[in-house]
Amino acid sequence: MPKDWKRRAELRRTAKRLRRLSLRPVPAMAGEDRLRQRVRRQLAGTARYGIDDSVVSAVHEVIESHVVEMEVEILRRHTAEEVELGKAQAQIDGLVTQYDHDEESRGGRIQELKYVKRGARRGVEQRDTPMPAGPDGIEEAGYQTGNVGELAGRGLVTMVVLYVVLALAMVADLITFRQVVERMLNDATVFPLVVALTVTTTYVAHLAGECLRRARETRRRIRRAVLGWGLAGVWLAMGLGAFVFRLLAPAPPSGDAASAWANAGPAPADDGQALGAVLMLLLYGLTGAIALTAGYHRPRAEVAQYTRTSRRLRRAEPRHGALLRDAAEARALRAQLDELRDSRKRQYAVEIDRCRSAARRIRAEAAILIRQLRLEPEQSWLRRRLSGPRPAPAQSEPEPGPPQARED
Repeated sequence: MPKDWKRRAELRRTAKRLRRLSLRPVPAMAGEDRLRQRVRRQLAGTARYGIDDSVVSAVHEVIESHVVEMEVEILRRHTAEEVELGKAQAQIDGLVTQYDHDEESRGGRIQELKYVKRGARRGVEQRDTPMPAGPDGIEEAGYQTGNVGELAGRGLVTMVVLYVVLALAMVADLITFRQVVERMLNDATVFPLVVALTVTTTYVAHLAGECLRRARETRRRIRRAVLGWGLAGVWLAMGLGAFVFRLLAPAPPSGDAASAWANAGPAPADDGQALGAVLMLLLYGLTGAIALTAGYHRPRAEVAQYTRTSRRLRRAEPRHGALLRDAAEARALRAQLDELRDSRKRQYAVEIDRCRSAARRIRAEAAILIRQLRLEPEQSWLRRRLSGPRPAPAQSEPEPGPPQARED
């Protein structure tokens, strides 16, 4: 399917062309004066030899041939205009078909989004089991009342600040993990491993927070969150292992860190190494606490679905409204085109009637002229008017006589 702006531009071009065609006048092609001159010339050429039935038939043939010529020309112009209007009709019909298909598709999509939004809202308003009936009803263990205020979501500034702080804490973890890993691996493979450890431990803490929140919402008891506590234990074990390794591992004296660790044996930890290990543990715990808090306060699936569906509806509804506007414009343009074609057909039919009416008038005028030409000879002035002035006879020169005598 073409994009909306392309179809809108095509619709505008078609409307402009249709407006130009509607302003084009139907030419008057009766040719009454030209037919009158032809009939007069025909009578002028034959009236001097007398008027008979053949002359009358010839005049009628001239008039009929003129009518046929005019009708052919009118039909030719009408056909050419119909071809142009037919092209515009095909384009408009194609646009209307596309608009109808998109209107049905997008309308159904919007209805689905509204249904999903209502379902998500019902899930937020009241979850699991219904409220117990009666004043002495006991709340069931799996019951969770809804909080419509969660639909407002968290502010953008709050989310940005939380995740910016989390990113900075991950950078601190990245530095401390690098110091730990450098004691076992050489520099070529340190950085990818450090990034993987940092991202993995942060994600585990974030996922543990989500599991604890989910257990609190569904079971009303965090202590039953087996998966959440298990992930928290894994995260804590990773931090304690890194702390012990950072505390006990000696610094590499050469470029081969693994050989130095294998040959040196355990070394007593000095104060600087212990302080570095404690600092690493504190930063690791701070990052985990931030990630755990972000996961625990993450909106649940219903709220996220409600927010996502509302955002899609805000984008889809104005586009659907613009599509409906363009579809209505295309349908109105098709109705105007149908009316224009009918109007042009009537106008060309009127031109054909005008041509036939002119032929009838000329036929009547020719009959009157022929009747006058058949009158008595004293009406011969009409013949002279039709045939034109006759050439004057040439004057003869006087014959020369005998010379006269000269008088003195």
